[in-house]
Amino acid sequence: MPQAGSQQLFSLLTGISSDQVIQKPMEAHLGICEVKDPRIVKLTGMYQPTKTTFTKIEYTLLPDFLLSGPSKNLILGELKNADEICFIANSATASEDVGNFCSELILNDLILVEKRLETLAKDQKKKFQQQKEVDKVLMEKIKPYLEASKVPDMGQFSEEEKKLLRTYQLLTLKPSFIIINTPEDKLLDTSVIDEISHNFNLPAIALNILLEEELLALPDNDRREYMQEIGIEEPAINKMTRIVYEELGMISFFTVGEDEVRAWPIRKGSTAAEAGGVIHSDIAKGFVRAEHMTYTDLVELGSEAKVKEAGKFSLKGRDYIVEDGDVMSFRFNV
Repeated sequence: MPQAGSQQLFSLLTGISSDQVIQKPMEAHLGICEVKDPRIVKLTGMYQPTKTTFTKIEYTLLPDFLLSGPSKNLILGELKNADEICFIANSATASEDVGNFCSELILNDLILVEKRLETLAKDQKKKFQQQKEVDKVLMEKIKPYLEASKVPDMGQFSEEEKKLLRTYQLLTLKPSFIIINTPEDKLLDTSVIDEISHNFNLPAIALNILLEEELLALPDNDRREYMQEIGIEEPAINKMTRIVYEELGMISFFTVGEDEVRAWPIRKGSTAAEAGGVIHSDIAKGFVRAEHMTYTDLVELGSEAKVKEAGKFSLKGRDYIVEDGDVMSFRFNV
């Protein structure tokens, strides 16, 4: 929303200055943000590697949200191509703003569904008739939700229907995450967050952008001391980015060593062979097995050697489903 702090937050996340954004306020701005996983920080302390690599998220900053404004087409195009939508509002008007945000998404999808049904009704060609009938049934199934100003319940759709729905890029079906710009003295008050969660069933986080700017400007030791004084464990933007990552359906597995400690992003439910393929396609093609230990075991026991001594080091086959926080290395033969 206007004056909610989206430009400042985008700058904090990506390092792109607000001045660059202000020069072109009606354009979309692209930036990259690291997912600050504290587990990677811990592993870096253990291995002292030459290089540490976090997973990354690509953020696009859009003009102030209004689908009836002059930037409507730009915003709609970017939202349709996005994997997830982050919406920022001020705490004083958060419930109203989030309600308007949800209404805009629902209205846009309803217009799309009605136009699709209208097109199908006019199309008398026999070509692809079976597919068109499937489309019609699906549109008629989703329309009542939107007419009732509700987000469609995906539990009522088959996997095949969900797959088809994705081709329509409906905004109400994308994961959405709410950021509440909150006064510093109310950061520990969860009432607004609870209200958003209850009324809209959306994940939300409270942060104070000015405080986040102050924390980022401090040296590490001073930052830790200041956070202890005000009663917070870490900058909120770090927590926010991890939640965004999780809402995307992503998890991380780790590779460790003196050369590099690295987090690798994969879809939840990926196999060991698919995880290896994220590192290099040859690993997936020639997968033999994966050496495996958990982050928890490695940190608690202190070294790979002690993990092996404790019998908690294992070999996994290509169909093993990777869990968040697995520490792995791969054997392959091409």
